[in-house]
Amino acid sequence: MTNTKGKFIVFEGIDGSGISTQTGRLRSYLETEHQIKAILAKEPSEGPVGTLIRQVLSGRMQGINDSSLALLFAADRIDHNNNKIIPVLEKGDYVICDRYLWSTYAYQGRKNDDSWLKEINKYAYRPDLTIFIRVRPETSLQRITGSRFQTEIFEKLDILQQVFDNYLKLCKEWVAAGQEVIEIDGEREPEIVENEIRSVVEHFIIQK
Repeated sequence: MTNTKGKFIVFEGIDGSGISTQTGRLRSYLETEHQIKAILAKEPSEGPVGTLIRQVLSGRMQGINDSSLALLFAADRIDHNNNKIIPVLEKGDYVICDRYLWSTYAYQGRKNDDSWLKEINKYAYRPDLTIFIRVRPETSLQRITGSRFQTEIFEKLDILQQVFDNYLKLCKEWVAAGQEVIEIDGEREPEIVENEIRSVVEHFIIQK
């Protein structure tokens, strides 16, 4: 894989965990306090494959089975890597991504074999730091239903519980494998979560 100079920070967590809020706040902090240029990314991406995936998740497109959806996510990730993430990192800038590999394993792992999912994603660029914002499925559902007019296909309590369990498993696996992973309690006020994230990034990224 290409040698890069920037840093790749990924946020993971179930729906309603506050990822979108915290990615934006971290970007502003890095640029304002440390003069580090950072771009925001998200998955599904805004590319052609990612746009198709969003149609499926919203229920506007029917007839895509679980394996096909997993393959679409893998294809979108490679496109995202090649056309946005890696070029930015090679310039020495930071990428802050709203969901990445864990989301595939956590969500698509409900209906697909883990080893197959890892195989189709084996060429995906690995993050320098993964920040897992942990919130209970009950909290997640409460936040979702209170802030959105329309929910997505995965946003039901039983599904969220399965996905949450998968995230906890992934957290343990990646830590055991020596990956840089930080778990943060997302049940607290956004400002408290934000301050902890700042401390984490200072320690693991900026000071290294």
